[in-house]
Amino acid sequence: MRPWVHLLCIVGGITAPIGLTLLTTSSGGARSAAHYAAIDQQAMSAREVMQAFEKLAFDEHKPVEAIERYFSPDFVDHDPDVKGDRASVIARMKTLNWDHGGPRRTIRHLIAEGDIVVIHHHLVRNPGERGIAAVDIFRVERGKIVEHWDVLQPVPERSINPAPMF
Repeated sequence: MRPWVHLLCIVGGITAPIGLTLLTTSSGGARSAAHYAAIDQQAMSAREVMQAFEKLAFDEHKPVEAIERYFSPDFVDHDPDVKGDRASVIARMKTLNWDHGGPRRTIRHLIAEGDIVVIHHHLVRNPGERGIAAVDIFRVERGKIVEHWDVLQPVPERSINPAPMF
């Protein structure tokens, strides 16, 4: 019986590390791709978080995915046109004209200082419109957008000021 015990020990010694490796590196394990992505996102600077959000939401036209990935579950929006939570921002994004490419955003300035990011941009919600001069202010903590304020000014047809808005 002794040779069988040795054989079981050898087989167990070979298969246990393989099983443990598969368990800890699976899609749901402690070392999954999602786990490492969350750690990488926490290590991102506020500027990097905002740039990644902008790219996914506006360049790749995936605003809901971007909000779910980069907005904190307890996100607070100070925009008076939304309820103020993450779900209301998602609902608002779904109403925008994404069938024709969605809103176009041309970022003119992006300023990051600590956990605050300010984006000055030209926003055109529908093709053919003059658009809006907008300033969005975001607060970022541990790789997640936690708060948002905005200031919006319609781009006028004429201006007495010779300096452009952008």
